[in-house]
Amino acid sequence: MKTNKIKIIIILLLIFSSFSYAQQKPFMDYVLSWDGESSTVGVELTYSATQKDSTVFTFGDPDFGGQHDIFYTVKNIRVVKPEVLRIDEANRGITIYHNGAKEHRISYDIDGSLPIDKPTRTTQTELFRPVIAKGILMLVHLQFTMKITDKSNPLVSFRWRKYPENFTYFNSVQPSQKRPSVKLEDYYDKISQKVYFVMGDTFDVKEYDVMGIPYYSVTTKRDKYGNDLQGSLSPFFENYFPSIHRFWNDTDFPFYFLAVTALQNNQEEIGAGGFGMKNGFVMKLGTKFDTWEKLVTAHETAHTWVGLKIMLGKGSFDHQWFGEGFNDYTTIINLANSKIYGEKEFLHYLNNDNFKQHYESKIKGEHNDSIAAKYWTDYSNYGRLPYRRGLIYAFYLDNQIRLASNGKFTLRNMLLDLYALRQTKKNDEILTVDDFIDVGSTYLDKQELSEQIKRYMIAGQPIDFNNIKLIPEFKIEINNNIPKVNLAERADLLKIYEW
Repeated sequence: MKTNKIKIIIILLLIFSSFSYAQQKPFMDYVLSWDGESSTVGVELTYSATQKDSTVFTFGDPDFGGQHDIFYTVKNIRVVKPEVLRIDEANRGITIYHNGAKEHRISYDIDGSLPIDKPTRTTQTELFRPVIAKGILMLVHLQFTMKITDKSNPLVSFRWRKYPENFTYFNSVQPSQKRPSVKLEDYYDKISQKVYFVMGDTFDVKEYDVMGIPYYSVTTKRDKYGNDLQGSLSPFFENYFPSIHRFWNDTDFPFYFLAVTALQNNQEEIGAGGFGMKNGFVMKLGTKFDTWEKLVTAHETAHTWVGLKIMLGKGSFDHQWFGEGFNDYTTIINLANSKIYGEKEFLHYLNNDNFKQHYESKIKGEHNDSIAAKYWTDYSNYGRLPYRRGLIYAFYLDNQIRLASNGKFTLRNMLLDLYALRQTKKNDEILTVDDFIDVGSTYLDKQELSEQIKRYMIAGQPIDFNNIKLIPEFKIEINNNIPKVNLAERADLLKIYEW
């Protein structure tokens, strides 16, 4: 009798164990290690693979900065028997055959070396690749995590097993957490947009309160250009960020971070570049932080709204005239509102960097659909085209809305309406050009607005400012078919752009 009871208990335990295994929620647990000296970070990933014969991961994203050889930064990939793996370098694929294994683990190293004989010549090299050297580490999730290929939404966690105790540490998942050994976690769909790690003895992290939102300033302490980056960035936290929050009537943020760090392997000045991510912006700097760098910082942080919260189409390349160009316009008018840009800087960017460059360009009339294919390979032309085309149209549209409403409404009102419409849609729904036109029809004739989009933004026909009326505060002159905007006498930039 006792033996039978024991058998029944064992059977029940086995059934319960099998049921628990089958019902196990998907997870991915990353454990990272770095000694602070080498150019390699060790990664150990433990993950669930319930009722699967194999698991397929991919590594890296070539569209992230055009890094088509990013797969070669992952080295020494290995699994534990009885599992075996197959690597498909061409497609950046890693297949793991489980062979009955109940626990699943893959280990690999991330090589972030910066060879002296291959100096950084463009910011993209260090911006979109892992940077790991003596005393300095900077990693974005796309540079060290595995991408799942199914529709699961695992709980993802990160923690550091080995690291120098005395190093400054910053993470973009939970910035208030300053201990690398503490586990950070969130679901895959959320965390895959916001992981950035900084660790080293050359970083400085400062916290601000911006309209009740925790903001973090992450910088290198020193560089070859004599930058005081924390000092250069303070006007953004004190003026620009409050301005753009007021512009969008939006303070629904858990936190925000701005990371501006010096390039580590450049031998010549090569400017700056950056990218936005959820709740933050990352910039790599290879020069003095000056007027252009202020613009880049403001533009990328403004992507929190246009480009992230508001995007036309399914992908970022669908309508970059909006995602980049309209974002650029909201950038410069907020730089003006926050007094970081004065009249001189505002007009110089509008005229010299946009009107002049666009109307002199040999490709200014290229169709919108032709941009994506040459965006990274010919960035100075095709990469910049949607920025200029969109900014010029946004400036034009702002003026037309102001004129049609006798100054009652501006482009800001239309963008706020578009933002409100986006918030009514489900996460998997997109904003379309038709949505843009429908929202704009509150302020301008719908048919005319539709024709403008088709003609100027899609087909690429440049706007002819010879017969365009602007608000009285702006004057426009045209020389050699190149428009140039000036402020009228007694016009006040701060009054034009106030909210």
